[in-house]
Amino acid sequence: MTKEPDTSCGHAGTEPCAPWCGRDPEKGRVLGIFFDPPMAIARVGGSKEPMPAYRWKLDENPARGVQTMIEPAPSLIETSVRGNGHHPFTLSVETPDRVQFKDRHGKIKPVAPFFELWARVQDDDGSVVRVPVTQAFLKARGTALRHLRFTVVAANRKAEARTKLASCAAIARKVFSADDYRTHHLDAISPHTEGQVPLVRPDAPLPLGKIRTYVANEGSPDCRTRLDQVRIRFIPGKGDAYGPPEAAKAPASPLPPGAFAPAVTEYGRIHKMTRKENRILSSDTPWLGYNFRTENAPKWPTPMDSYDGARVGSGNGWGLIDDTCDLMLTAELAIDGAAHVAQARAMAGPPDFAPDKRPMYSIRDELEDRELAAAELDIDRTPVEILDLFRRIFETASLVNLDQRRSWALDGNAQLLTEPDETNPDWDAGLSPRLGPKSMREDDAPYASLVPEYTPGQGDTIEPRSGANDRLPYTQVVQQVHARLCDSPILRAFLLRDPDRVRRIVRPPFAHVGELPRLPGVQPDKPVDFGDRTDLSDITYRDPRATRAQTYDMRMPPYMRHSMGVPLSVTRRQYDLLMKYLDKLEGEWKHTVQPVPDAHPTQADT
Repeated sequence: MTKEPDTSCGHAGTEPCAPWCGRDPEKGRVLGIFFDPPMAIARVGGSKEPMPAYRWKLDENPARGVQTMIEPAPSLIETSVRGNGHHPFTLSVETPDRVQFKDRHGKIKPVAPFFELWARVQDDDGSVVRVPVTQAFLKARGTALRHLRFTVVAANRKAEARTKLASCAAIARKVFSADDYRTHHLDAISPHTEGQVPLVRPDAPLPLGKIRTYVANEGSPDCRTRLDQVRIRFIPGKGDAYGPPEAAKAPASPLPPGAFAPAVTEYGRIHKMTRKENRILSSDTPWLGYNFRTENAPKWPTPMDSYDGARVGSGNGWGLIDDTCDLMLTAELAIDGAAHVAQARAMAGPPDFAPDKRPMYSIRDELEDRELAAAELDIDRTPVEILDLFRRIFETASLVNLDQRRSWALDGNAQLLTEPDETNPDWDAGLSPRLGPKSMREDDAPYASLVPEYTPGQGDTIEPRSGANDRLPYTQVVQQVHARLCDSPILRAFLLRDPDRVRRIVRPPFAHVGELPRLPGVQPDKPVDFGDRTDLSDITYRDPRATRAQTYDMRMPPYMRHSMGVPLSVTRRQYDLLMKYLDKLEGEWKHTVQPVPDAHPTQADT
């Protein structure tokens, strides 16, 4: 006997119900289960209140100019079932009045992502629909929440990545069923390896956060909020530092990142390295005293000097780690004799210091560049995408101290190319773009244009000449230039005025693996296809193995560093779309009307 579908959905608004709404839970064959989202970013914070959701929105107020703003979004709010603030918890949906990143005690709220469990169900006609996994769905399939098993593994492997020893990792593992509504603490310890001292002992675990599931809220059925769906939440750590008993106080390097002082008596402010209660790590491990300068020390990960103590005195590490981590979430369920497995990942990182600014290069861009085909030109969509890219570039540029980045990059160029006198303005003569003090100056043609005009008193130096009204001269100019390009007509005019300069000033991305020459620096790199323009034949996709491709210059984005330790560029997909758009602007799209951009281009997934 077929059950009557449930038509009690009470979601507000005029949008139609979801395809599975009112569906018979026994209908169809289960093909598999999956988490949504499959990957999420968590952010540490000391507050007990998780960060509610918010959206990015575009503010085009003529009095303020074009800028991205944030606004509250509907959020899942935890409520203690017993009313005592402890488990079990249930969920409701609320929209906060305003966005607050700190609680009333001034502590930062952690970003704690949810993971929803879904099933892919195939009907008799072959169509496949995604259905939320609920208690009713499991019961209709002859199983229950107690048979749905979660395995959570969280690990901090930063010290292991440096020392290459498993005994310096910190790993937590929890296994529980979906009806276990307790809060599960992810207390990590180092794995036992014979003959090696564990960095994190079992009697003093490293807290990497906690995880929990929720009692179904059956009181307000809604196919949009799905409060009866199986959800699991990862709440990251507080953002604390932990160390051995020796990690008490130490000086901070007075130099900027990437700069080093001789190993002499230190000076400057003395900081507390860790709180007394956090000095729980073992002292007798290679992590305490680790130094990347040692001949046999691994030179990876990069930056090599990103551990505590690297730029102070001898450069020996202080033995500190934090409570950030990577997390793997696995769900296992048997239905009709078939085993189904779903997995998701989370990465816990530091708080976002500029949440109202969008990155020009995001994880989404990286995944699209890897998985999707080249973007197709569309007369309505492409101009909006290019405008959004330039707005994101401005938002990124507005956060960068370009004066520091330029000085750091030019100094690094001289070291990489073994130039003994980095201050010599002509040590890079004959190279284009320039890599020394004349980078972004008048002689750096055709790349430099407005910056030399706006900073006439700077001269050909590595360090900027700061004045009372221009403390950061390069930073100010770049922000002014990019701010104008956030306006649609101005951006279009800029691209049309000198498209070949745009083609030169944007740093090409890396070539695909199959396009790389077998002999880097000997065989030619793959040229960018500009059609019949022979004057642009020297522009090629980059090879990260070649020394020249590892040097920094003023091409966009200027002097910025990729996570792999090489100059940053936009993605291959973004770059190719921009180049194809320039071709169209010079041709058949030259006199078309610029579309009006969407007022809400992107939503923050928090």
